[in-house]
Amino acid sequence: MRKSICLATASVVMAFVSFTANANNAQAMSNRRGGPSIVISSHPDFIYLTDQGFSISVGSPYDIISYDNLYYLYQDGGWYRSPDYRGPWVYIKESRLPDRIRRHRIEDIRRYRDVEYRRHDNRNNMDQRRNDNRNNMDQRRDDNRR
Repeated sequence: MRKSICLATASVVMAFVSFTANANNAQAMSNRRGGPSIVISSHPDFIYLTDQGFSISVGSPYDIISYDNLYYLYQDGGWYRSPDYRGPWVYIKESRLPDRIRRHRIEDIRRYRDVEYRRHDNRNNMDQRRNDNRNNMDQRRDDNRR
């Protein structure tokens, strides 16, 4: 009797573990096929990478590339494509990426984006400083005339 109870318990545990593992695999597969569950509430800002020939999102929690009227999103080691930044996102193999994107590793693309963003940000800061200096000079001239 005791042996039968142990065998029955072991069978139930093994069936549960097997079911859970299969459910997790099915979930991962369905996420890949159906695209990730991603919510983008507003149009991301993009910065154009001249040397690479495409744009990439800045200030977004997602790595989204805009190229040839399509969006490409890198998430959890996989690539997804959509005609709209809001999705729906469809999983694609890396070999199906446009050559301009595929020839760069995602780490390099992020680095290119960060360098270009800093360059762009520095230009804006320099313009702001110039404007501030002009305003200060104008203010001093006005004060001296009084």
